[in-house]
Amino acid sequence: MVKYTKLLSPGKIGNLEIKNRAIMAPMSAALAHPDGTISDELIAYLKSRADGGIGLIITEYAFVNEEGRSSDHQISVANDDMIPGLRKLTDAIHAAGAKICLQLQHGGRRSIVRVMAPSPIPKQDERITPDEMTTAEVYSLIDDFIAAAVRAKKAGFDMVEVHCSHGYLLNDFVSPSANRRTDEFGGSIKGRTKAPVMIIEGIKKACGNDYPVSVRLNGDDMVSDGNHARDTAAIAMVFESAGADLINISGGMNGVGYGIAPAAVETGYNVDPAEEVRSVVNIPVAVAGRINEPEYMEMLLRKGKVDFITIGRALFADPDFINKAAAGLEEEIAPCVGCLQRCYDNYGHGGIFRGCMINPFSMRETTMKITPAKEPKKVMVIGAGLTGLNAAWTAAACGHTVRLVEAGSMPGGQFRQACVPPHKQLLARAVVYYANMCKKYGVETLYNTVADRAMVDAYKPDVLILATGGQPLRPGIPGLREAGCLTNREILEGQIAPGPKVLMLGGGLHGAETADFMGEHGYDVTVIEMRDTIAVQDHPAVRKLLVERLLSHGEKLITSATVKHVYPDGVDYEKDGELVHLGGFDSVILAFGFGSYNPLEEEMKDFGGKLIVLGDANKASNGVNAIYNGTVVGLSL
Repeated sequence: MVKYTKLLSPGKIGNLEIKNRAIMAPMSAALAHPDGTISDELIAYLKSRADGGIGLIITEYAFVNEEGRSSDHQISVANDDMIPGLRKLTDAIHAAGAKICLQLQHGGRRSIVRVMAPSPIPKQDERITPDEMTTAEVYSLIDDFIAAAVRAKKAGFDMVEVHCSHGYLLNDFVSPSANRRTDEFGGSIKGRTKAPVMIIEGIKKACGNDYPVSVRLNGDDMVSDGNHARDTAAIAMVFESAGADLINISGGMNGVGYGIAPAAVETGYNVDPAEEVRSVVNIPVAVAGRINEPEYMEMLLRKGKVDFITIGRALFADPDFINKAAAGLEEEIAPCVGCLQRCYDNYGHGGIFRGCMINPFSMRETTMKITPAKEPKKVMVIGAGLTGLNAAWTAAACGHTVRLVEAGSMPGGQFRQACVPPHKQLLARAVVYYANMCKKYGVETLYNTVADRAMVDAYKPDVLILATGGQPLRPGIPGLREAGCLTNREILEGQIAPGPKVLMLGGGLHGAETADFMGEHGYDVTVIEMRDTIAVQDHPAVRKLLVERLLSHGEKLITSATVKHVYPDGVDYEKDGELVHLGGFDSVILAFGFGSYNPLEEEMKDFGGKLIVLGDANKASNGVNAIYNGTVVGLSL
């Protein structure tokens, strides 16, 4: 077992003692009230991470004036009326044994109130020209940051962080990609950094020289004319001279690059710029960016590359990350799989709040809880896919007696195929985690066992959950059944497709990822999709990298095309009103998604207890719904 001697050792930021080297990254949970005041939900969410062992929590961004608001339900520190709610938050975190820092921010080009910037240059993904700030407005902005820091100190925050990254306003000042000013706040590094320097110096003067100030800074702006590692190192020296106590390295601006990195991005992608910064400053340096396993964190600290690890979505996935690592329970850490499905897209299940696909409890700490069952029941779950695993372990955690029956030799269901394509291997970690939680809570699991009525009658469950999953769809397209096509599931299970030239029917998530897998193994693949976009269900950042890989393999993508007839070596398809024949393929692969597989419901209807049909067996859907619905049922028995 790895001893996390560095990760769990105390550290200092200025004069502030932190109990370990783990910092919670400032990630928007969108849990504040619409007016920016602190909600009980936000306190519960952050307190759970403090209870989980994190040394320092940096809150999500808090806007310093009303024009700087970047999102709904964002924290406000724009006036003194915010102080009582902020004090309630700091008291809760301190009681849980952690320190807390308020991140100060102005949206700038990313504001939803007034789009403004150092220069009238649109952000990379838009054609909206921002208002160019006057010199007087810049000085007013500086005053607003300083006043916000004073409020933070009054509210009990141990320190503040100046947000100077991700394409928000101060990032635009320091980055040459956004700053073309010709007054005192533009030009050289000294001019471009003048506003944040005056903010840092002003905070120190107003709050005391011993009040710690962190600066969140892009290691790399990830745009061609922005700051890169050595530019950032030079800027960090300037901020250190101004009085900064910590440089907190992230990366990317305005959604360009990997500010929100999917699984296809390398682990620790900001480490090299952070190391560049650390080589030239004497204050501590922290780094974030797909650093999701404690062993990797310990390695970076032992090598001396950084002084603190800023943990982001891994704490969305598991608030107890640090405590579990310290106890040697790494296999019980709910993993971040880099899917972006709930933390930055498709929130669902109860409103606008974010969450985590792997951990449905995340950001629902006040509404989803494991509590002892008033009447413990005997439960049988048939199917150890995502839905069945989550229903089983959560029910057992609530005190029910649970038997889980699986026809296959391993858990995971369709996720076992989903983890096969490139950059999807982390999904296997999720399955391992759920299986380990079943073991932890005493679920009796039977593999290689086909459930039938006799087995159910012998066990006599109070509740029977059918979670038998889905099976590949074979739509009634003329010629399809006679063509002898393989399915994408068969390919991902290890079936070798004949010949090198392959036609993939369906470019949704299943087809596109299978095409990625086949392209990596030397197949010449053509994909036909009826919608106008490949892998439309994926988060845009995930889809972008997936499509880039498909094109790098030389794959041909035909969209907005409807298959009219299937042959053993090709298809007829209609596009833009024209019927086209496409032939000469060695293999035709079906990837039309999945339909429900529910062979047991009719047989079990009168078994004598409560029958629940769950997950894809009830209605074919996706991993987000499978995990969430299984969890909800497990909690509600």
